[in-house]
Amino acid sequence: MYYLGIGLATYKIIIAVVCVISIILIKTIHKVRAYRVCKVIKDVEREKKKLISNRDFLQQKIDATDHKTQKVSDIVFGWLKEVDKLVQEVENVTLIAEPESIRYNIEMLNKLKALNIKCEFEPFSNPIPSLEHFSSGNFVCFEPIKETSDRLLEALQNRNFYKIGLYGKRGSGKTKLVKAVAEKARYLGVFDAVLFFTVSQNPNVKQIQDEIADLLNLKFNKNTEVGRSREIYLTLERMDRPVLVILDDVWENLDLEELGIPCNNNRCKVLLTTHSKQEFALMNCQEVIPLGPLSIEESWTLFKKHSGIDNESSTDLLNVAREVAIECQGLPRTIKDVGSSLRSKPIEEWKASLESLRYAMTQYDIFISFRGKDTRDSFTGFLYDALCRERFKTFMDDEGLKGGDEISSSLIKAIEASKISIVVFSKKFAHSAWCLDELVTILKCKKTKNQQILPIFYKVEPSDVRHQKNSYERGMAKQVKRFGDDFEKLKKWRSALFEVASLSGITHNTGYEYKLVHSIVERVNNQI
Repeated sequence: MYYLGIGLATYKIIIAVVCVISIILIKTIHKVRAYRVCKVIKDVEREKKKLISNRDFLQQKIDATDHKTQKVSDIVFGWLKEVDKLVQEVENVTLIAEPESIRYNIEMLNKLKALNIKCEFEPFSNPIPSLEHFSSGNFVCFEPIKETSDRLLEALQNRNFYKIGLYGKRGSGKTKLVKAVAEKARYLGVFDAVLFFTVSQNPNVKQIQDEIADLLNLKFNKNTEVGRSREIYLTLERMDRPVLVILDDVWENLDLEELGIPCNNNRCKVLLTTHSKQEFALMNCQEVIPLGPLSIEESWTLFKKHSGIDNESSTDLLNVAREVAIECQGLPRTIKDVGSSLRSKPIEEWKASLESLRYAMTQYDIFISFRGKDTRDSFTGFLYDALCRERFKTFMDDEGLKGGDEISSSLIKAIEASKISIVVFSKKFAHSAWCLDELVTILKCKKTKNQQILPIFYKVEPSDVRHQKNSYERGMAKQVKRFGDDFEKLKKWRSALFEVASLSGITHNTGYEYKLVHSIVERVNNQI
């Protein structure tokens, strides 16, 4: 039998040789592939170690960067995220030395090589612009402002602080500062979004919720305060990046949950501003930061900028201008407003402004006259707190100011500089010569300065005060024993008690004292 002219035996030999050669070739190919797979696996491990080394070096470089002055490029952090993701992927997958896995192994190797090639960054970091760069309008970063801004930024970056408070006097520049610091924090990547709201007195929850919804592009499905609050809360919680909520000019304890603002994690931080540190004690802020006034020289520098005063101005004008700047009490907004209003004005207007400032900056809205032992730690203390919360500049004398039988000059000045005096007639008011002297001075200010007086008859009858009966009779008897020879003093005291007790006031014998305090605050609001 012949195949193509070849004998059967020869054909079988050829077939056998071909089979042997095929087997040898297949084995060789498998060996080559196995070698290639093993080599790729080794290359993957080598590139992975190299990548980890590059990552650690870059992290050390980041740690060594002065983050107060330099911002590391966002590309660097993007690279680090890619590296962590790829390294985790490589470590989670067992690389198999099988021919079938070579394509996957080569893919991993190429990714590792690509990231290693990209590990050089130019620039690695950029200088952080000054705070002025992040502020709109005229903003000068004097030392107190710089110190406060640094503390604010550190607090915003601190993962343990969710609720932060900033307090300072009106005109100290709190609003401009928090806006500038917030923009800087967003530039640094601390927050993805900043929501700013002005709260002020008697906040309207629904209005604030509407403003929040507008900024979040949120359409309410429910119109109840609770339902709206829940929708705001969930929207803020679902945001991909952290958000900062600024509540400016807070006057009283504000229920953030009622508004729908989460403030118990780093997804949403809250920054509040107010005029009094006391407000933050009620709102459980983890960090409370004061914004102090400018120094005299800083005030003068800012004042010259806004008033147009320079070294070419006359000596008389320079002297008056410097006193005006001092009277602005280091408050940037006051300095700006006063300086701008006096630009190019004659020296007579400067002098008039100086006198007006001296009066305005030293006067009080309210002077409270009371007998300390009777009501300091109860009713009068609560009244003082309520008036301060309403932002009335209130004088409540300290026991340390009292000494001897004569009223001090500091108290006389405080009375004279007040718009209204609240006199708390308690049972033993007349037992104090000091209180009676205050009353005489208050009555004098009513007649000479048209000062208002609001008498409060606290658990006493107005007629007892007016005609010195019961406890007031006993009190005046005590004064007669002490000052019996000073008939003129006793006459002034009796006359003052009669006149002031004859004025329209508020009488309180029984009932809730918080209602009494509320009615006094309401009365004062109507009178000032």
